[in-house]
Amino acid sequence: MPNDPDLVPRNALAGKRVAISVSDSEDLARLGLSSAHLELAVAELTRAIVFAGGIVVYGGGLGWGFTTIVLDEAARYGSPDGAFEHFLPYSEHAEVAIEEVQAYSNELGVQARVLLIDAAGVARNVAQARTLDFARYEVDGMTALSTMRTVTSELSDARVILGGRVSDFAGEMPGIAEEAAATLTLGKPLYVCGGFGGAATLVGQLVQPDLYAWLPGDLPAGLDAEVRATVARTLPAQLPDDGLSPEERALLAQSHRPSEVATLAILGLSRVGV
Repeated sequence: MPNDPDLVPRNALAGKRVAISVSDSEDLARLGLSSAHLELAVAELTRAIVFAGGIVVYGGGLGWGFTTIVLDEAARYGSPDGAFEHFLPYSEHAEVAIEEVQAYSNELGVQARVLLIDAAGVARNVAQARTLDFARYEVDGMTALSTMRTVTSELSDARVILGGRVSDFAGEMPGIAEEAAATLTLGKPLYVCGGFGGAATLVGQLVQPDLYAWLPGDLPAGLDAEVRATVARTLPAQLPDDGLSPEERALLAQSHRPSEVATLAILGLSRVGV
């Protein structure tokens, strides 16, 4: 199996948006991993997407957590035409001065842009946030996050998921599972990197259970039956083409090697021509 993202032609994903969904998984230690392994995988994946001419879509807070990893890789390897789009949910920017958001946007450089989701669920650039039609009213945090997940799924051509909590999350279900369900419902390719456990592994177990025979029976840790049932109800039975062979898909379901994860996802994306 090749493990070098450069094997994919540089323009294979030209102009295509690939959303990355990631957060820490409580299963990492049980699988012999640490947060550093997940961070390396996100860095490799971002690098592979921008090498192939794609745009990384990420939703999250202002300049913290995995956002900084994606941003650093996009800035280092991305095209001046754009390599990173950072979507801020309304709950993350509603109480922040627009000058602060503008300053953050200015720091990102030409490879990235910030998009603010208003209270009505419309994504706008920072300049547009000053206009009168930028919707502003009270929106609870869970609704704002769900709206962001829907918006990024609609605007992206595919999504890659890694890790994620299955307990102590905000909302009706784990955020990564909600983003996966939104992507699949829209008929777009979903790449489940199952080797890091967590919510991504839960999604993988539910949509392709035969690929997760390797997973210890007590994982994902902290998962209760109600959460599992809720996620199962939201996932469509029919899976879109992901461009991977059965062997490649099985490897992606269990690999935790950053370069391997990145290569498999990009190969699949390049084949389906998202």
